[in-house]
Amino acid sequence: MTDTTWLPSTFAEIDRAEELILVIGRAGGDIKRVPVWVVTVDADVYVRSYTGVTSLWFRRVQADPLQALRLAGGELPVVFENVDRRDKINKSISAAFTSKYAKFDYVSAMTDPAAVEATLRVRPSN
Repeated sequence: MTDTTWLPSTFAEIDRAEELILVIGRAGGDIKRVPVWVVTVDADVYVRSYTGVTSLWFRRVQADPLQALRLAGGELPVVFENVDRRDKINKSISAAFTSKYAKFDYVSAMTDPAAVEATLRVRPSN
């Protein structure tokens, strides 16, 4: 069985980060490095596309959920999982985005229905 829990030090680094760099590849070999806001709720890590499900990086993750994050120690393989927009965890995720990024004028975009539709749970892919 694959362990999908974060090492405490990695989780703490992600939790402290203002933004993460997603390393998004595709079959043709093209790699995109995309900065995103990140929040943690309970023991899980979440990202959202503020432009919704039509963003390039989100579509690439949908096509291949096995991607990577760039952290201080290098690139960490991860898997992205969709979070249903109706899932009650979205209220906590929205609250976490609002709290963590309150100093930014555009934080409201992260709780917009389009962004909620594009919520992803990120897990280590060991």
